[in-house]
Amino acid sequence: MDKSAIFSTAAVHGYIVCFAAQCPLKEQCLRWKVGEQMPTDRNFCQCVNPHYQDVGTAQCPHFRKAEKVIFAKGMLHVFNDMMPKKVEAYVREQFLARHCRTYYYEYRNGERLMPPSVQEEIRQYFREAGWHDEIVFDGYVEDYEW
Repeated sequence: MDKSAIFSTAAVHGYIVCFAAQCPLKEQCLRWKVGEQMPTDRNFCQCVNPHYQDVGTAQCPHFRKAEKVIFAKGMLHVFNDMMPKKVEAYVREQFLARHCRTYYYEYRNGERLMPPSVQEEIRQYFREAGWHDEIVFDGYVEDYEW
């Protein structure tokens, strides 16, 4: 599947696009690139308001980098027999303090992909709990950070 087909599929499925032609970030922005690939048979779409503060500037709050990143998928095998139970409890407790229970279990079970920022957050919780071995998630997937 080529890149334009991926962008068109995202556009069809309601991804918020951008048409701020004056934006200095547009060539690196996923929202702009998806907007460029908008199918011609679509008569409407969800888009960023080009008149909103900072849209179309280098400080755009809606900018999404148009490059693939590595998502982790699942962390069932992270918690192993060598790891003290208190480490798992600490990681779960800290994660739940910042996120919802549903996200924790979806990330743990591989039902929701973990973006790089969440992976690093989880690694930090392990370090805080005293576990310094490498954290290897169950699997990895490359995709755009929609």
